[in-house]
Amino acid sequence: MNKARLHNLLHQYLNGLISEDDCIELLDYIDHAGTDEIADAVTVDLVDLEKSPQFGEQQTGEIFQRIQSDFRFKESSQVKKDQTPIVKLYKNRWLQIAAACFLLLTGGVLYFSHQNKPKTDASQLMASRKTLIVPGSNKAFLTMANGKIILLSNASNGVLAKTNSGNISKIRNGQIVYNTTGAGKINDGQSIGDNILTTPKGGEYEVVLPDGTKVWLNAASSLNYPVAFTGNDRQIKLIGEAYFEVAKNKDKPFYVNINNVQVRVLGTHFNVEAYNDDENIKTTLLEGSVQISKNNTHSILAPGQQAVINKNSNNIVVSTADIDDAMAWKNGYFIFDHDNIQGIMKKVSRWYDVDVTYQGNFTDLKFGGTFYRSKSVEELLQHLESVGNIHFAIKGRRIIVMN
Repeated sequence: MNKARLHNLLHQYLNGLISEDDCIELLDYIDHAGTDEIADAVTVDLVDLEKSPQFGEQQTGEIFQRIQSDFRFKESSQVKKDQTPIVKLYKNRWLQIAAACFLLLTGGVLYFSHQNKPKTDASQLMASRKTLIVPGSNKAFLTMANGKIILLSNASNGVLAKTNSGNISKIRNGQIVYNTTGAGKINDGQSIGDNILTTPKGGEYEVVLPDGTKVWLNAASSLNYPVAFTGNDRQIKLIGEAYFEVAKNKDKPFYVNINNVQVRVLGTHFNVEAYNDDENIKTTLLEGSVQISKNNTHSILAPGQQAVINKNSNNIVVSTADIDDAMAWKNGYFIFDHDNIQGIMKKVSRWYDVDVTYQGNFTDLKFGGTFYRSKSVEELLQHLESVGNIHFAIKGRRIIVMN
């Protein structure tokens, strides 16, 4: 497996986007690759790790617990001849997987030191660290055009990188800004190309693009955009959900691309919800005007309208929008308006970074109400139990929904 493929699989796993087949490929590779081979595949930067030698161990234990408790791959995944489930792999291999995932994301390295020292038993790590499910927060990572990855939650305020069109700066926790001064020089091999801002499950972030457009990115989402808009238009790609305040420029239209759906604007405020695991793509307009296109079908929205496109159809259904509902995530709360439990738990899974399973039939069960995203997941589940015939159990980072 080449380094690019390994990086891609690790990112997919941490973002909750990995398929079962890809997860099996990742775990099988790490299980059979030698220590030196794995270390060589993950690029090195030991500075942060050396500053805090215990940090890596604690976080490794936490992610080890998360991977080992991942129910999606426990029952169906098997390894080679002896058909042993992946969760039965040797504990030191699980620690290698956890270390690779964590240290890659933080810009660190899969680094094995003190190999002659007694190894810490994985069960001791798990016992010493109780799983804590907390609400999401400002966290994301930025992938540069040259492949360099910056973990934004760990980065200090100030200039993060220089490009040939200006600087990329972290202004405060939760926001990065592209300053197209024209005076910057190429740094770290960076040239005019695409950057990717990615929020994991349990994360959100804001970016000010080179043209001054502001984008708020919801959990488990990614935004692909150039470090400078040099052509006759402004093209970006979105997976997940984002709210846009597009800088006005009548001579250079702004396009949001979601697979074969395109949103065209000149300068306006709107929200796009386009998660891969949802059937519909929703665009809600707050101000200005946008054109929605899919293949040869087009529709123009007025403020206060919402366009819904099913991924299996070219039809664009336009209706009056519930602005409060569409903007709830950005304003810091959930709104449930006669929603089914599956839709609710998708939002819970993304924001609290948990997995969800179901035991029972919930077809006719609907819920309503408002709940702040800053509250604990336990409070939210208790609220749902109080208004409907439903029960929940929490096991590690898994929530079980029961009748």
